[in-house]
Amino acid sequence: MPNDLVLKQLIASAQVLGLQNDSSLPAFDRQILRMADEEKRALSPTEIQHLCQTSKVDAQLIEQLQSKANHLVQQAREFLVKEQPHLVQSGGALFPSERAEACWRDCWQFFRVIVYAIACKRPLFTDAEGMGALRALYAHVGVPIEGLNIALKQLKVLSRQEVSGAIEAPLLSDSFGHLLEQLNKTAVKS
Repeated sequence: MPNDLVLKQLIASAQVLGLQNDSSLPAFDRQILRMADEEKRALSPTEIQHLCQTSKVDAQLIEQLQSKANHLVQQAREFLVKEQPHLVQSGGALFPSERAEACWRDCWQFFRVIVYAIACKRPLFTDAEGMGALRALYAHVGVPIEGLNIALKQLKVLSRQEVSGAIEAPLLSDSFGHLLEQLNKTAVKS
């Protein structure tokens, strides 16, 4: 299969969020998630209120996390560049700058979906097939998974500093843990 066709198919199949297909969530909640995810946007205040009313998660926390998303991702970016400066230098996996920008956009998108998961109180939120396609896409285009892991782990640390609730703190940790597990999953061959 030609390389461009493979790439297009992987991009079309890559999907992180699976909650919009979780029949244990109310239909309207799934609709909210589907629309927000298709538009690749943060949840609106009205959507947050609705989801949190169902889940009993603190809506203010969700709004706070969303409002700080850009800053938190920027801090994770700075941490990664400090830890592994070779990634953004000539010959590095995040060079030229367009590759680095794609990585930071992905971090923001991962964070966006984790916030959805927290709002729904569902730390197991990924789509298995979509994550498989994402892993294949990352392998195909040479995304430095080690660097992405460092950035996401730092994003988790920074996010935890924003969360103090007895329910929400473990939920945030579990959601990040689930994403990292799914991102780093390898195919088991028998």
